[in-house]
Amino acid sequence: MNRIISFIVVILVVAGIIGTTTPLFKDVRLGLDLKGGFEILYQATPTTQGEAVTRESLTQTARSLEQRANALGTSEPEITTEGTDRIRLRIAGVTDEATVRKTMKEPAELTFRSMDGCSTDASKQSGSASSEKQDINKSKVAETKSSTDSKSSDSNPVSAQTEGLPQGVTVTPDTGAGATATENTYANEDPAKLYCKIELTGDDFKENGASVVYNSLQQPEITIEVKDAKKFGEITKRLINQPLGIFLNGQLLSAPTVRAELTDGKASISGSYTVQEAQQLKDQINLGALPLKLTEIYSQSVGASLGQQSLNETLKAGIVASIIILIFMILVYRIPGLIAGFSIITYVWLTVMIFVAGDFTLTLPGIAAFILGVGMAVDSNIITYERIKDEIRNGKSIPSAFKAGSRSSFGTIMDAQLTTIIAAAVMFALGTGAVRGFALVLIFNILVSIVTNVFFSRFLLSLLVKGKLVNKPEYFGVKESERDAL
Repeated sequence: MNRIISFIVVILVVAGIIGTTTPLFKDVRLGLDLKGGFEILYQATPTTQGEAVTRESLTQTARSLEQRANALGTSEPEITTEGTDRIRLRIAGVTDEATVRKTMKEPAELTFRSMDGCSTDASKQSGSASSEKQDINKSKVAETKSSTDSKSSDSNPVSAQTEGLPQGVTVTPDTGAGATATENTYANEDPAKLYCKIELTGDDFKENGASVVYNSLQQPEITIEVKDAKKFGEITKRLINQPLGIFLNGQLLSAPTVRAELTDGKASISGSYTVQEAQQLKDQINLGALPLKLTEIYSQSVGASLGQQSLNETLKAGIVASIIILIFMILVYRIPGLIAGFSIITYVWLTVMIFVAGDFTLTLPGIAAFILGVGMAVDSNIITYERIKDEIRNGKSIPSAFKAGSRSSFGTIMDAQLTTIIAAAVMFALGTGAVRGFALVLIFNILVSIVTNVFFSRFLLSLLVKGKLVNKPEYFGVKESERDAL
């Protein structure tokens, strides 16, 4: 009796959760083919004259574009390389298309600039004006501050975007506590004019050469690595105790002070950064080291009418197919067929909720993988129930047949699921765009199917079998004459 009550409680609880959370399905993010968006085709050219566009540099540029699109908050950008020098970008569900297009097509120009030789002799005041909270040191050893310095910096916080500037210079219109204007010759100077000499460009840095690390005090620092260690050593030797402005597209990001000559091509930028500020600066430095320059060939909006129509037709077909499958399972397997139907409904609900919770993007290939997963979920139940029916026909009792059939079918089901996961993993690793989306959804579907249509469905059936509510062969779709004949 306790098992029967447990069965009823589990069914009611799961059904209640499904019923109350189903309205969240409308929050599923749709892809470009279902929601609309736009696509851009780029022509890639070398940033340095005389160099050629290689497959490696084209792939790296595509990856950098993907990172830039993700940073803009777009949904699952689809970026593919075409031919030897083209990159196609598709972005779905974009509200401000003009801003995204402008940001994506403009090359990220990274420069490290100094005040050395500038018309305004700002370097004379760099010692007193440069913030002590940002330094360029050897990457292996970062300077630590005394408690007195910490208190001083806490009492007068300075924005990471204004540190290292002469007093009174403001990068943004904000004139808060960190950018109090004083009577100074350079109060209204443009930072680009103050830091007039370009010492390093994005080409000088190794691709993805910037990263965030933590010092002994668990404070974030940005490590950087350049290609020419000798050149970097000469620059840092000349600029000791002077600020080195970091600019991206002409905008000052930070201005740490050089504290030592760096001869190994590596350095760490330390200061009063938050983790978010450090990550942002790291991403901006890596972004500025794009291997290739991109020129937009064309960009066009993509309508979602065809995709929406396909979605509606797919949903209708899926509903009709599900009803047919449910009727088939009930007619052939009786009580286990009902449990299989409830398990499949749970599987569909859980899969969609993973899309909602993970903010994943649903595309037409994803729907195809989803429908394929439903078929595999049904197949898992059929294998189990057929093994149980075989054991019943062989004359075993219902509990013994359930135990033996479940045990013998488990290995078969897991082997089939594992081989499919391996194939999907290979598709995800080697594929691009829609292929990766299909593979990822398929992997999620298989994992959810194992939980719901292997373990959950067997758990429900075991409650009925052990509770002796299902104790006749007819309940499994086996006629008594078939059993007696053997």
